[in-house]
Amino acid sequence: MAMLIVSLRSRYTIKNITWSLIFWDYLITLDDEITLFWSSRRSWIKFLFFANRYIGLLLRVWNIIAMILGIIFGRPNPSLESSIARKEDFLYHLYVNMPESFQAFEACLVSVDSGSVIYVSMQLLVIESILVLRIWAIMGKRRWVLWTFCGLLVCSTATSIMLSVHFFFFAPIVPIVDDMTVTTTWLYAIPTLLFEAIIFGSAAYHGIKASGGLRPLLLRSKGPFRYGPKPILRLVFQVSSLNMYTSDPQLGITIMSIAANYMLLGLRKNVLSDPVGPSLQGVGLTTLRFTANRALSSEEGETAMTIGSVPQGS
Repeated sequence: MAMLIVSLRSRYTIKNITWSLIFWDYLITLDDEITLFWSSRRSWIKFLFFANRYIGLLLRVWNIIAMILGIIFGRPNPSLESSIARKEDFLYHLYVNMPESFQAFEACLVSVDSGSVIYVSMQLLVIESILVLRIWAIMGKRRWVLWTFCGLLVCSTATSIMLSVHFFFFAPIVPIVDDMTVTTTWLYAIPTLLFEAIIFGSAAYHGIKASGGLRPLLLRSKGPFRYGPKPILRLVFQVSSLNMYTSDPQLGITIMSIAANYMLLGLRKNVLSDPVGPSLQGVGLTTLRFTANRALSSEEGETAMTIGSVPQGS
């Protein structure tokens, strides 16, 4: 009983951390959003940025509304003698007012719970789409690369949804200690993790190959320029869904969303701070890289601009 109360308290703590994180991040980066994205041309990356930013924000607002409704309509759990046992949202109110069918309640739970497979898959699809476009830009914007990773993304998302629905309705609940229980629903993460492993491996292979081997890559990452594959791979890893599966799902997916937003904002800030680079209006997923002759180039679509050889000592 005490362990269950501690679990409920930790859940409330994680929710508070999630709300604070996403709201403060929104306020801190709002000026960058206005400067870098509001006046830019319409593009897929602009659409994905706003979708990634505001879907999570709206879901957190919905969590707060649900908690307020839970305070209004909720009822204390008679099996626990603590005020924390009050239902955390109005799902309990829906349950006691639903028909006798438990399947109807489960369907309602999936539609209104912000942590359900519908909304988690929606957020993951947006975040992974940003990664697909990023790896497409890194690998030279070849059409077959884009279609290959888009196909893998669709397959992994569909498989994850089917596994999640299956385990939600049919997975057994396995008791581990006293009142604490676990389920096998985490298995739906396997397709997404495999997809991200493919992306990470492809980015690493391309970075090593484009740099002429592992040693030049390591030497270049310590130089004055930081446009090599190493920081790109670090950003890809930060957006990995491993963050979600090693913590609370809502907190983890919030971390992923914020990391993806910072990646896009950082790319546009780099272009804005480069006086000889392309205009911000024409930048989507601009890739800065070293060419084979050690010249720094900037690519966008089919155009490329060579700045020239890097001066010694600069």
